[in-house]
Amino acid sequence: MADLLKLLAVLALIVLLINRGWNLGLVLGLASLLLAILFGHPLRDLGLDAYLAVTDRLTLRLTVIVVLILTLSEILQQTARLDGMVRALEHMIPDTRIVLAVVPALIGLLPMTGGAMFSAPMVGHIGERLRASPARKTFVNYWFRHVWEYVFPLYPSFLLGATLLGLSDREAVTILWPLALASAVGGVLFGLLGLKPPPPSEGDSPAYSSLRQLGSSVWPIALVLALAIGVGLDLVISLLVTIALLAWVNRIGVRQFWEIMRHRIRWSTVILILGAMIFRRVLEETGAVTAASQVLTAMHVPPLVAIFAVPFGSGLMTGMGTAAYAIGFPIILPLASHSPIGPGMVAWVWAGGFLGVMMSPLHLCLALTRVYFQADWPAAYRRILPASLLTAAVALALLLLL
Repeated sequence: MADLLKLLAVLALIVLLINRGWNLGLVLGLASLLLAILFGHPLRDLGLDAYLAVTDRLTLRLTVIVVLILTLSEILQQTARLDGMVRALEHMIPDTRIVLAVVPALIGLLPMTGGAMFSAPMVGHIGERLRASPARKTFVNYWFRHVWEYVFPLYPSFLLGATLLGLSDREAVTILWPLALASAVGGVLFGLLGLKPPPPSEGDSPAYSSLRQLGSSVWPIALVLALAIGVGLDLVISLLVTIALLAWVNRIGVRQFWEIMRHRIRWSTVILILGAMIFRRVLEETGAVTAASQVLTAMHVPPLVAIFAVPFGSGLMTGMGTAAYAIGFPIILPLASHSPIGPGMVAWVWAGGFLGVMMSPLHLCLALTRVYFQADWPAAYRRILPASLLTAAVALALLLLL
């Protein structure tokens, strides 16, 4: 029991410092130090653990991928391809209700912190035409932005979660796509159902013109996915090829790249990854993970409940997918019946962490969207909760069937 209390103290420190605005990577570094002290792990060994975690091949690959993703996102924003994407959709899709969902979903293809604010003005404009309530606009903008995170390899949280579970990008996508589908269905049922479409607008652009505009806007993202998932190229190579081609098309030179790397890349994200991998290794080396798992077993907590609840609690307390996976996954993996864990268990574990994040009031996208639309918390949660339960039910079904 004492070991579990020590681990809970470390988790409490993480939550406290995150709520005070500290960078999660630095927080996880401090948490690693506290873990070593509480569990009697020599500080010299802690230094070695940190070095081995940072120089590990998986850590280096993940760091490179995240930097490339952030670079791609910045170029897409600077070249205004996202704006063109939205304008084309409004001309191509006759049902405004579908456009309401597609706009945040498309913006969600780019992993931007607080990125829901990028689509909020567009959702607000379309939502007014549909006479949607503030809570409904909040839910649609927030929920559809995140439907991709179960399967989209451009999200750092996805890459981190797959790495911690010992899965390749393609293996994770193959297992988790039903959760993405369930999430989308939940968004339709609790966000779009009941809305009445407005009268069709006049003066639409020809379909071929809109399709051309959409193609010129979305091709970089489509190319990354085609190379990484369709062809099977390594994600690093896929990103490098796409960035190089995008830079050539838009005549982006070395000086512009240097400005992006110096001023536009959020290097705090890299610190987060390094902190997460150090924390994971220290959890293992101090024996904290095994001790916590043994305590949960001794308390007769059903393993399947703990395997879902621990990542869920981590996500709920932090509002961050990277935190939910980095903290929760290493703790609950020893509770799994066998290693590596099966597809059904992967879906169950992942749903626990991600749904905790989606229901967290600390989630930046939810907090910013709610304030933007001036929605009440209870009204927003009356849509978020049932959509989350639907996804959890699908994850449970996968656990029982696979």
